[in-house]
Amino acid sequence: MQTSAIHPIIYVRGYAMTQSEIEDTVADPYMGFNLGSSKTRQLWDGTIKRFFFESPIVRLMKEFGYDDVYEEGVDQVVDKRAERKFVPYRSIIIYRYYEPSSQELGTGLKPNIETFAKGLSDLILGLRDRIYPQGKATVLSEQDKLNGMLPYDDFRVYLLAHSMGGLVCRAFLQNPKYGEKKARDLVDKVFTYATPHNGIDLKGVGNIPEWLSLFGINTFSRDEMARYLGLKKADRDDGAVNVVTNFDPDRIFNLVGTNPADYKVAGGLSSWVTGEAGDGLVRMENATTRGRENGVMKQSPNAFAYRSHSGHFGIVNSEEGYQNLIRFLFGDVRADGYLDVEELTLPPDVQKERDDGKDVKASYIFEIAVSIRGKQW
Repeated sequence: MQTSAIHPIIYVRGYAMTQSEIEDTVADPYMGFNLGSSKTRQLWDGTIKRFFFESPIVRLMKEFGYDDVYEEGVDQVVDKRAERKFVPYRSIIIYRYYEPSSQELGTGLKPNIETFAKGLSDLILGLRDRIYPQGKATVLSEQDKLNGMLPYDDFRVYLLAHSMGGLVCRAFLQNPKYGEKKARDLVDKVFTYATPHNGIDLKGVGNIPEWLSLFGINTFSRDEMARYLGLKKADRDDGAVNVVTNFDPDRIFNLVGTNPADYKVAGGLSSWVTGEAGDGLVRMENATTRGRENGVMKQSPNAFAYRSHSGHFGIVNSEEGYQNLIRFLFGDVRADGYLDVEELTLPPDVQKERDDGKDVKASYIFEIAVSIRGKQW
């Protein structure tokens, strides 16, 4: 681990569809980043084992000395009522971008990606101003250095995002219209959990249509995504929108969920309409990013975890998510694993149908257990 690579973390939560969901969202100080889990679904037989994962924010506080920015009931970074107390470098900031859309805490402003992306730019610059009240002239004390604070010019932030939050980050980073370049230059790495980087597809329908604007669902239409991501036709690579521009694709990590069965939204209807090969909402093939390097398309680093989009078996509140997170942010070694499959066999009854001349279409999901430093993931 590179402890010198520890920077402030900004967490960007996912999509809230209805007004009541928005109100529930803004009522939570940590927007779900504080949720843990005491259940892990066994991969092979579906049983549940007890495993206590305290939550990402608790683990980061316990193991890496992070703190939040809440003091005496106010957010010391953005709240106008704040007394502007010291904000530590190792801070976790929750981007409360839905708050203006709340009828109780905000003005009921209609939510949209453009506003969210611009707000992220303002948040990053505001955070730097709070950590360095004298700007470039800020002098670090020995205690500051012991606490892990870096000089003004070395200030960077990490963006952590769940679901649609990853699209908010990409819109900010990729589209020059949203936010300031000096804020984009301060982003060191981006980690996304279950983000629909290539949109959301429905069984029998395909990609969500652009005209389906109810509750902002068209946010996940590829044509609409291309617009707010600033992607030109030549960028889209056969229509896909998971192409990263204006940011190094190697500095984005995508954690992909592979457990649709435990996603209980709409009574399990979401899992049914989006299909089996995903997390219950986002298909695996849509949850990763790519980018061009010297004209060649390359995949961003990624990993797959047997977790659902959210819920008790969710991908954010998981040990798998946390272990991938800290190694990507703070690690100094990258390991890429590849699986070569030499032969695939069919179940006997399916093989018989194939032998009788019928067409067989199938998909396979491989779960691999890898032992790293004595722990299996």
